[in-house]
Amino acid sequence: MGTATLSEGSHGLRNHIEVDLVRRAADGQEPEPESYLLGEEVYSSFAELITSDDPGSRRAVILATLGAEALTAGLRLVDNSIGEVTLQQLYGSDGNDVLRLGQASAEGAAYRATAAVPGTSWQVSFTPSQTLLQRLTISSLPLHLALLLALAGVLAGLLLVALWLPRLLTWDVERILSDARLKSRLHLTFPPLVPLGRLLRRLYTGSLPFEADVTAASAPLSDPPEILTDHHLTDPLFQNTSMLDEEDAGSAAEHFLELELEEDSSDGTGPGASQVLAAHIFRAYDVRGHAETELNDSAVGLIGRALGTLAAEKNEAALLVACDGRHSSPRIRQALVQALLETGRNVIDIGIVPTPLLYFATRHLNCSSGVMITGSHNPAADNGLKIILKGHTMAASVIQRLRECALEGNFCQGEGRLTETDILPAYIDEVVGDIAIPVPLKLVIDAGNGATSEIAPRLFTEMGCEVVPLYCTLDGSFPNRPPDTSREENLSDLVAAVTREQADFGVAFDGDGDRLAVVSGSGEVLRTDLLLMIFAEDVVARNPGTDVVFDVKCSRNLARVITKHGGRPVLWKTGHAFMKEKMAETGALLGGEFSGHIFFGERWYGFDDGMYAAARLAEIISNMGETLTALVAALPASTSTPEILIPVPESKKFALVRRFIEQASFPDGKINTLDGIRVDFNYGWGLLRASNTGPALTARFEASDPQSLQAIMNNFRSQLAEIEPELELTF
Repeated sequence: MGTATLSEGSHGLRNHIEVDLVRRAADGQEPEPESYLLGEEVYSSFAELITSDDPGSRRAVILATLGAEALTAGLRLVDNSIGEVTLQQLYGSDGNDVLRLGQASAEGAAYRATAAVPGTSWQVSFTPSQTLLQRLTISSLPLHLALLLALAGVLAGLLLVALWLPRLLTWDVERILSDARLKSRLHLTFPPLVPLGRLLRRLYTGSLPFEADVTAASAPLSDPPEILTDHHLTDPLFQNTSMLDEEDAGSAAEHFLELELEEDSSDGTGPGASQVLAAHIFRAYDVRGHAETELNDSAVGLIGRALGTLAAEKNEAALLVACDGRHSSPRIRQALVQALLETGRNVIDIGIVPTPLLYFATRHLNCSSGVMITGSHNPAADNGLKIILKGHTMAASVIQRLRECALEGNFCQGEGRLTETDILPAYIDEVVGDIAIPVPLKLVIDAGNGATSEIAPRLFTEMGCEVVPLYCTLDGSFPNRPPDTSREENLSDLVAAVTREQADFGVAFDGDGDRLAVVSGSGEVLRTDLLLMIFAEDVVARNPGTDVVFDVKCSRNLARVITKHGGRPVLWKTGHAFMKEKMAETGALLGGEFSGHIFFGERWYGFDDGMYAAARLAEIISNMGETLTALVAALPASTSTPEILIPVPESKKFALVRRFIEQASFPDGKINTLDGIRVDFNYGWGLLRASNTGPALTARFEASDPQSLQAIMNNFRSQLAEIEPELELTF
């Protein structure tokens, strides 16, 4: 492992002490445990280097942090009235008191006994109390003997903590490596290591035949030490967030996708493939196009066989397949499943579900790859494929590699097996178990006849909410409103229903349920950056110092709110795949896009899930006892536009943005070209970028007052008109 880039706040390391422990352990040293104050609490950290006998294998450092209870258990006297025990952390000849237990007297200082704790920089001392001195006044021998016995007992307790902990860590790692072959629950002393065990299990089982029944390894494991298995280890300091299942670095996705093909290939249907596969359907983070003309059976077959081949390269034996309720989805699913089976991949069909349930299934079914057939928020005539490979959403260069493989036609061949499973009960159980709504709420759910039509009302009813359903009948033609919830004009029926029903709030989901839009009880459409401010206040309050990732379309007030509450704002590219990569890279516990994708790494899995985000919002409102309107009123305000779409042909949109970046002039603004061009001024900002999902440019503007907003818009409009005079500007 590399430690050069480690710093306070990265990889869950909260201070320089933990960073130093990890670095020294990674260098092969045996760092002594460190005790320190964090806030008003005392914690102790231990670092242990874990290696494998396999040549060339990667190393890992496990950092375990215990609360004060662990040391207190070792220091506690039988009777606190007999004296005082003090634990010191030594720094050269100096030391700081870490813990004090019991009571002493001034006279007892003359009889203080001190001893070092072997293998640590700790020193423990015992000072008798007046009570003990009075009991032992006849002779000094019993007094000194009592002092030595008390000190020996305390020292033994600390040694159990300091010396047994590495053995506990070693046992847990041994158990993880052995249980990678099993399907049973992991039983570990340190619960924060469970995500590591799950990841290794998925990596191992992905290389096995789907139907394989693997039993335990024959080599017996030693039983874990029975010392230190009390609550201070089973109730760890660090929350066991499922976000830890992701690899740490942003390049992790590419790491999985750069292996050489090791499986036999056979020639496919290369000739004519370039005419079947339109280049523009392979977008930044999914495949998307017109269902009948661009995703016909031939195109889907090529893409499916290419995906099966890429999965084989990564030793993925099985893939999950799900679809939304569009009329074209069953046909595409049939063609895709057949193609995957022909490459020897097993397929697990989880039926018609929202996209978040496919993501959820990759965490629960020992299968970390899958395909969601959905057009997302696009019109009913469109469809597409959202792909996960080895736990990572396909994006950018990997999507292009998929196209290249389809064009080459060198596909793996085999005979896979098709099975079906229902993930819905497990999803509902986990969400209901995670969300606490003490005061029942009334809410309107607008599923827009999309994939959430059946599950969303059921989910919120089981959480104790009173649900008023709106357009909650599955219909792939979307007869009542378009599936794009980022367009405020599509929410007029929801606004009316919330007002009519006097609901606490209303929520609308897009076609596949990974986006949401919210309407307050007063009938106001709340933009996603406002929701992110509410979520940031909640998440950062429990996790000070955490990163919060948001895209270039979000308000700059969001960064101010994050900073005010002790978090670190991270501006990033628009796109659900890009956002998930950035969250994994930074360890962020919250992320979001202006379009309505919200990602929770705290208590959830880091993927975009509109229903879970709505549940978290309901939890906040119910626990705070305030209306959503009141929560929004307390947030900083500005004047801004919604997202503005400017129609541009697919073939021209990226080139046009490049020309604008090269030719436009903003001498009084700070230019950011992370994603398109965002120009920040003292009084506001403006953005122009190419849409990743449709033939359009997107723009958005924000300022401190309406006059400044108009000035920024005029500046962008005039320069864009000079560069492309025939463009139909909609702002």
